[in-house]
Amino acid sequence: MKRERGVALIVAVLLVALATLIVASLIDTTDLALARTRNLVREQQANAYARGLETWALDWLRRDQNEEPGVDSSGDLWARDLPPLDVPGGRISGRLRERNGCFNLNHLVVNGVEDALARRRFERLLRALKLRPELADAIVDYADADSDAGTRGAEDMAYLLARPARRSANQLFAHVSELRLVRGVDDSVFKILEPQVCANPQASAINVNTAPAEVLMGLVERLDAGQARKLNDEGHARMTTIEAFNAKLAQLGLVLDGGPVKVGVASDQFLAEAIIELDGIPFRYYSQIERDARGHRVRARSRGVY
Repeated sequence: MKRERGVALIVAVLLVALATLIVASLIDTTDLALARTRNLVREQQANAYARGLETWALDWLRRDQNEEPGVDSSGDLWARDLPPLDVPGGRISGRLRERNGCFNLNHLVVNGVEDALARRRFERLLRALKLRPELADAIVDYADADSDAGTRGAEDMAYLLARPARRSANQLFAHVSELRLVRGVDDSVFKILEPQVCANPQASAINVNTAPAEVLMGLVERLDAGQARKLNDEGHARMTTIEAFNAKLAQLGLVLDGGPVKVGVASDQFLAEAIIELDGIPFRYYSQIERDARGHRVRARSRGVY
């Protein structure tokens, strides 16, 4: 009789334990489902806010273009950040950055062939940044159409021996991050070069109003750092014509190498950034915006770190 009661007690304990495990599993499953649902809802909400901020960016660019077409500087309407705004569940903010105050890597190769003027400008930029000018060989080889390596460059034969093995792109740069694939561009070089360069469409000109001193030094032979900082007015330059820039150079006894080829005072490439936090979850969205004679259009969208 005692033995039967003992067995019954053990069975009861096992049933209670099993029931507890089932309940705990159900609770975990429910919590996971709720968390997943919450994250999906927040993601959809963040997407909606990002599209709203994109519309804000496009509106500001249109207003700026209407106020003073053909001129862009860091003091323009579009350069003002959208301050943080409280929204249900979190807060949002946004900002616009122009993408013409940089050396366009896609100027280096035109129709598959190296462009001599852009090459000279790029080598001066590398010197201004205290980087080896021979890096230009490898970067041109990476983008040009042929498989013939320059004197200090690299083509497929060099990249196929790398780990991991790869090939040169033999096409225009789609994003600045591609520089990391070029032989000779290690982390330290990329960290220095990345803020000064961009991968805009070939026709996109360098804006001398927004270009930093180092980029200006690349455009003008014998221009030193002090003169370059004065030319861009410590980041606040607002020249309305390229002739005004040339006049300032003439006062220094200097000239713009190659003249106004792919250089101007306006911007046609912009990056809108949406910074969103909902329930403590951070979201970042980016919209690449292009301006042309027809207006403004979104070229691409991305999420995460641009």
